[in-house]
Amino acid sequence: MGKIKEFFKRKSIKTAFTTSMLVCIISALLLSLSLSSICQWGQSRYYKKYQVQFGVSDPEIVIGFDKKDDEQKGSISYQTPLNLMDHFTPTDWTVYNILGFLSIGVYPICFIFCIVATSILFYKRHMQKPLAILDHAASQIADNNLDFKIAYDKEDELGKLCVSFEKMRQALQESNEEMWRQMEERKRLNAAFSHDLRTPLTVLKGQSELLRQYAPKMTAEKVSDASEMMHRHIVRLEEYAQTMGELQRLEDIEIVRQPVTMDALCRQLEETGEAVWDEKRFSYEVIGNRNSDLDIDMAIVMRVYENLLANAVRFAKEKIKVSAESQDGYLYLTVSDDGTGFAEKDLENATKPFYKTVRETDNEHFGMGLNICKILCEKHGGYIRLSNRNGAVVTVAFRQ
Repeated sequence: MGKIKEFFKRKSIKTAFTTSMLVCIISALLLSLSLSSICQWGQSRYYKKYQVQFGVSDPEIVIGFDKKDDEQKGSISYQTPLNLMDHFTPTDWTVYNILGFLSIGVYPICFIFCIVATSILFYKRHMQKPLAILDHAASQIADNNLDFKIAYDKEDELGKLCVSFEKMRQALQESNEEMWRQMEERKRLNAAFSHDLRTPLTVLKGQSELLRQYAPKMTAEKVSDASEMMHRHIVRLEEYAQTMGELQRLEDIEIVRQPVTMDALCRQLEETGEAVWDEKRFSYEVIGNRNSDLDIDMAIVMRVYENLLANAVRFAKEKIKVSAESQDGYLYLTVSDDGTGFAEKDLENATKPFYKTVRETDNEHFGMGLNICKILCEKHGGYIRLSNRNGAVVTVAFRQ
């Protein structure tokens, strides 16, 4: 029983339509023959009625009679055919003709009736529900409402169309969510940028006021110190502007995937790690097949890796460990160090723009490294995860 249901569930509209038309033709033919036979039987009943009345068994009987000829003094025998239909009453004649017409006319009538009935049933069974679903989906999408699902249990052509509509709805919803996320990210970025600009601007404003009012009375050393401080903060403002420009370019970057082997990637990772090891022990591990094929944007992967490695070098005490793995359509890179790790607040906010941990007191870094990694990973269809395990652990994933 389950196999039969599965067959009807997967039966295409083309097959269903062909089957319906064959059933329609056979049904129309059988119905026509049956009704035509009934009409002919009705006609025969009228013949039998008048055959009984005239006492004959043949519908057209030749009867004879004698006529005497006075001149010849003899008799002549005439024979005249008897047509029973000439003796029908007007009502019987009308009914008889109607039955005769119907015995032939039932064929087109039955075929038209069966075609119309089959079309209505076919539409209600195979097309009404999916078309209603698609019409509702189209109206919802037109109203910019994507919070619904398109579900149809059959796997025919309209069922596949419903699946395509559902994929389109999901893609539009994901696109809208991504656009909304980017807008929120831009708002947070602008807020963070505005917040960080206040300090150098306040310093520059204070120093400029100081020089404007007291420059003639200040010693050359104090003037030099004030100008030096102003220069440092002007340079910092320039770096802020460059960072904002870089973030804008990251949003517009295109992912260019190219085939590469895990072994070729590993060589680059090892060379980069050894170049920046900075007196710390560097270890590397490949999980799985080193000769597996990858489909990635090598430049994006290396840029993320270099940012993670730079962070690990800053916070590690003695050693840094890197592992690479290709699994389930993703390339995973994990960089860990033996430093103090992430604070609970850092785990939630470290990937936000211009975020600094409570342990960072220098002004050389803007707190954009992990945010840049997050943007690039998401551009590559992946993600970034932060955790602690005897130090900080950062895992990035890139969809292949």
